[in-house]
Amino acid sequence: MGSKALALRLLAQASIFALGVLAWLSVTHGLYATALLCALAGAALALDLVQKLGAWRAARLVPVQAGSGFAAELNRRRLELLLDQTPSPILLGAGDDQIIAANRAARRAFDTPHRLSDAARLALTGGRSLSDLASPVRWRDASYAVSRAEIVDEAGQADLVVLTDMTADVRAAEAAALRDLLRVLNHELMNALTPVASMSRSALDLLRDGGPAATHQAISALERAVARTEGLRDFIDAYRTLTRLPPPTPRVVDLAAWLDVARESFLAQWTARGVALDCPPPPAVEIRIDADQMWLAIGNLLNNAAEAALEHPAPRVRLGVQQVEGDIRFVVEDSGPGVPPDHADQVCLPFFTTKATGSGVGLSLARQIAQGHGGALTLLAASDADAALAGARFCLTVPA
Repeated sequence: MGSKALALRLLAQASIFALGVLAWLSVTHGLYATALLCALAGAALALDLVQKLGAWRAARLVPVQAGSGFAAELNRRRLELLLDQTPSPILLGAGDDQIIAANRAARRAFDTPHRLSDAARLALTGGRSLSDLASPVRWRDASYAVSRAEIVDEAGQADLVVLTDMTADVRAAEAAALRDLLRVLNHELMNALTPVASMSRSALDLLRDGGPAATHQAISALERAVARTEGLRDFIDAYRTLTRLPPPTPRVVDLAAWLDVARESFLAQWTARGVALDCPPPPAVEIRIDADQMWLAIGNLLNNAAEAALEHPAPRVRLGVQQVEGDIRFVVEDSGPGVPPDHADQVCLPFFTTKATGSGVGLSLARQIAQGHGGALTLLAASDADAALAGARFCLTVPA
C-alpha cells in the first residue's frame, strides 16, 4: 500500500472516530436526530473503507496477467539461464557465416562476450561452415566430440553445435595405444634383431676359423641376416605409412558412384583368383568423405577378406552399406575361417598379424582412417543370416 492510500485510510478512521464522538455528545444533550445522522455517516464511511481494503487485498492476491511480449521475454531469459548452466560449450551458426557463443561455457572457452573472432572461427572450423564440423575437434589443449542439430523457425535456419569435452578419454586412449604400439614394436624389433645378431656372430666366428667350408657357411649366415634386415626395413616402411597419414579432406561424394569404383577395383584384382563379391545397391545418398583415404580403408578390409576367404572352398566376400540414423555403415564379410576369440582385441593393433607374409598394417590403417572421419572400425560377430559368410565381419562407420 502506498503512502497516499495510507494517509486516506488514517483520515477515514479519524473521521469515523470524530463522528462517533459527535453522536455520543448529541445523545447526552438530547439531540437524537443529530446523533442518528452522525451514526449513519460514520457507518457509511466505515463500509466504504472496508470495501476499499478488500479490493486492495484481492489485487495483491491475483497475479498480473502478462502479455505475450512479457511471456516471450521470460522464456528467453529462462532459456539463457539453462544454457549458462550447461558445462559444454554451445555454438550457434548465424546466417552471415558468423559463430555465436550461446552460453557461458562457450564464451569462456573462446574468450568472447558474443561472437567468435575470425581467427578463432578459422582455427575451429578450418574455413568450413559450422554444419561441416565433425568429431573430434581440437581447441587449444582440449578435444571435443561434436553434437549437431538444425534449428528452423520464423527467423530462418541455424546450426546448433554442442562441444562435449572428451580430453580425458582421448588421453587415456592415446596412452593405451602408445603402450600397445611400444609392446608391438618391442616384439617385432626383437624378433628381427635377435636372429640377425646371432647369425652375424656365427658368420664372424666362421670367418675367423678360415677354410672354404667355413667361408661358405659364413656367406649363408650373412645372406640370412641380410634377408632379416630387409624384413625389418619393410616393417619400418609400414610404420612410416601409419605415422604419415594426413588429416582427411572430406568432400561430398555420391555413395553409389564411389562404391561402383571400389567394386570394380576389387573384381579386377580378385576375380581371376576365384573370389566372388556380393555388393548390394547402397542407399541413394551423398556423404562427406575423403574418397582416397576411404578407398584405402575399404580396400584393406576387402583385401583381407579375400585373402581369408581363399583359405576355404568357394571363396566369397560381401560388401554391404547401410544408413543407420546419422551414420553410414560399411560391413565387410567373408567366407574364411574367421577371427579366433583370443585375437579379437588385437586384430586392429598396429603390426599384429596372423599371416606369414602380413604386415599387420591394413586393419590398423583402416581404423585410423575411420577415426579421422569421426567414425570407428569394429569387429562384429559372424552373421547368422548367411552360413556361407561365417568368417570375419568388420563394420566401418562414418557420419553421413
